[in-house]
Amino acid sequence: MSDIGYKNVHQAQLGISYNSLQEYVDGLTTAIETPTDDYAKFGVEVDGQYRQLNANVLQIENEYYSFIRPKQVTQSGEKPTLALQRRGVRYVEVRALDVSVHDPLGVGVAELKFIEAMLLYCLLSPSDPIDENGRQEVERNQTAVATAGRDPALMLTDNGREVSLREWGRELLAGMQPLCSWLDSSGTGGFSDALLVQMAKIEDASLTPSARILADMRMRDESFYQFARRRSGEWKEYFSHQVLATDVEAALRASAAQSLARQAELEAEPQLPFSEYLSKYFAQK
Repeated sequence: MSDIGYKNVHQAQLGISYNSLQEYVDGLTTAIETPTDDYAKFGVEVDGQYRQLNANVLQIENEYYSFIRPKQVTQSGEKPTLALQRRGVRYVEVRALDVSVHDPLGVGVAELKFIEAMLLYCLLSPSDPIDENGRQEVERNQTAVATAGRDPALMLTDNGREVSLREWGRELLAGMQPLCSWLDSSGTGGFSDALLVQMAKIEDASLTPSARILADMRMRDESFYQFARRRSGEWKEYFSHQVLATDVEAALRASAAQSLARQAELEAEPQLPFSEYLSKYFAQK
């Protein structure tokens, strides 16, 4: 999520607000309706072939590469912004998470428990509106952490106050402790233990996922490509020896067959010309 990662330079200037659902929707709507010369030069429909849906800053809402996105399940052909306006937030999509290469499923139970607790903590904590200066501060902090997050001396800013990554991390995780204790007493447990795992990474950067990957690469004298290929092969081998329960496999095969049958039905129905469909889609208000 840094400047050299999954990011769009044009989107950094959008300034989309999360202070209210309406401000968020208004910001996205402006982005998908504002043309930009950088994209216009490629053309939209050239020699009968679509190169892009339009030449706007965002072609559709789902192209917005933010760290968190409020979402609502859309009906067929419905724009996501209209779904949010009509029926509110159904769920929150968390996008700034790395795959855990040390877990066969890409994530472990402890990580999931920590993420659940963190999101609940964010939901329950007071949050003042963020102005443009605050938004830019958040962006700078995020970029700093993405590029130098394992540096124990990394400094960030909190409402203009200079604070170290380690100090701020301790403060936030300590704030989560009462919630994790309550979650442990109210369910299957494991939340406080999951929090301790993350606290340890604040004190020792060698425990972070990226540091563990680098240590593994150094030990084996591997490039990142070699590391990723090896780990992929190991997990492929792991899953090739897993056997699904008979009823689970039968349910999955039935679901796949139903999906393919529905696909065939949809493709057999009369279809609008793509240009007409596109025009009607973007004309929704």
